[in-house]
Amino acid sequence: MTVFKRLLPRSLFGRWLVLLVAPVVVLQALLTYIFYERHWDAVTRRLGLGLAGEISVVIATRENNSDPAVLADLMWQMDRALEIDITFEPDRDFPANIPAPRRYSILDRMLAQALSERVSQPYMIDTQRNDRTVVIYVKLPDALMTVTAPENRIFSTSTYAFVLWMAAASVVLLGIAVLFLRNQIKPIRRLAEAADAFGKGRDIADFRPAGAEEVRAASRAFLAMRDRIRRHIRERTEMLAGVSHDLRTPLTRMKLQLSMMPADPEVDELKRDIDEMEKMVGAYLAFARGQSEQPAEPTDLGNLIAELADDVRRRGRELQIDIESNLTLPLRRLSFKRALSNLIENGLRFGRRVQLSVTRMANRVEIRIEDDGPGLPEKERHKVFRPFYRLDQARHGSGNVGLGLTIARDAVLAHGGEIALGQSPMGGLMVTIRLPV
Repeated sequence: MTVFKRLLPRSLFGRWLVLLVAPVVVLQALLTYIFYERHWDAVTRRLGLGLAGEISVVIATRENNSDPAVLADLMWQMDRALEIDITFEPDRDFPANIPAPRRYSILDRMLAQALSERVSQPYMIDTQRNDRTVVIYVKLPDALMTVTAPENRIFSTSTYAFVLWMAAASVVLLGIAVLFLRNQIKPIRRLAEAADAFGKGRDIADFRPAGAEEVRAASRAFLAMRDRIRRHIRERTEMLAGVSHDLRTPLTRMKLQLSMMPADPEVDELKRDIDEMEKMVGAYLAFARGQSEQPAEPTDLGNLIAELADDVRRRGRELQIDIESNLTLPLRRLSFKRALSNLIENGLRFGRRVQLSVTRMANRVEIRIEDDGPGLPEKERHKVFRPFYRLDQARHGSGNVGLGLTIARDAVLAHGGEIALGQSPMGGLMVTIRLPV
């Protein structure tokens, strides 16, 4: 079963084509076998028996009639009416250069059987001549009889016509099947392309259900799922944005009241708590904005990264960049810029040097952000993408809400990409982002 699955085409078009073509091929092979074994076999045998009978008549006439004129007239009639040329060479043996009969030739086999039934004298046949004739040598007591007959006297050309008609019919049926299957596969491909585009955050407004009823049902289900996902994201975004906005009002009032109080260690501690709460609210708002639906537009990745490098440079830090030119991708610019900014800030917070490189590959773009900080233990790398997950190590110290990597991951996944964490050659963390082109 495993071998059979490996032999099957991988595409649905190929499998449907095999499903249609395989029965036709099997049927034609069966009909061809029956034709060769029954019809062609019987026709060739009858033609061979007819030629062998005519040879037998000539031999009998020569043996039983002493008048040479009778034999000569018979031979003339056979040459004129049947295109059979007969000669007698006295005291001659079989030629030495006659090829052996072909083992799997129906013509050779049937002619030999017919001669064995109708002619009692020794004989040899030559059916491999280039002039489309068949030569039969019969050894008589006093001469060698040579019979030359056209090949069509013992071979039916309807065989070729039958095979050609079958082949032509197969080609026509195959062409019709290919056209029909292409039209049936096209809606399925469009559905797959729409699902892939939606998974990459791209607009699919022009998608409409088409094709067979089952494909239309699947397309309608996909559109309903898309609307539910959009509604869920919109409601979640509005809820998070509303909660975060409402929290800003009491925090601002508390901050104002604390600013009017005299300096005191307890007041300073409360101010730090409020500052941290404001950072958390800001992170919640950023997370909510990252979940909102933004249209993907062609974006120059080099310009976007240059803007991030300028932002870092204005704060007195340095971001080393290595990027190829002319890299334009369909991106949700604000969302993806926020994701890269979070990753760069993460590296700058815990490392002295941060390097960002972009490489164009065959069907994807790979972005690497590396730093020389303390890095992350391998067993913790898959956990840090969880919302609000924080480690007690230096890399996730104070000021960290636990949403930076979550926002980055969601933005990358919304573009149909992948994000992974690893060990950098610089000694710290290496974040690898792969985006489809």
